[in-house]
Amino acid sequence: MTAFKQHDSRRAPTWDETDPARAARLHSDTDLDRETYTRSGFQPVDCRQCGTGVLVRKNSEKHTSIQWVDGSDRRCPVLCGWRDGGERPEGEDTCPNMLASIRYAYAEGLITLAESVDPADEQHMVNPLYVAE
Repeated sequence: MTAFKQHDSRRAPTWDETDPARAARLHSDTDLDRETYTRSGFQPVDCRQCGTGVLVRKNSEKHTSIQWVDGSDRRCPVLCGWRDGGERPEGEDTCPNMLASIRYAYAEGLITLAESVDPADEQHMVNPLYVAE
């Protein structure tokens, strides 16, 4: 493993010493991104089959973020079955019962699209906080 020296040209700049104001902005933007994309706008949804709870954020009609919190993935019988060697359908990466419960919750208005994250088009998301330098 190669050790990088503090002033090694292969090391990405931090701007901490050379431009403290920019470093502060980057740290602030990082904190804001973390809040925007990993914490805010999540709403609870319980599986209609087993009652397991998750946090869900609908970013658009097609884009849904799911957070299995507090070990809830360990309480989902479908995921437990897959972990124990049960057959997992091709292309499935999460519990189909949970996905159906999320679709139901959205269709019934129990969860809504997250605010401040808008689709740029049907395929892509934009960062509403981005400001070109």
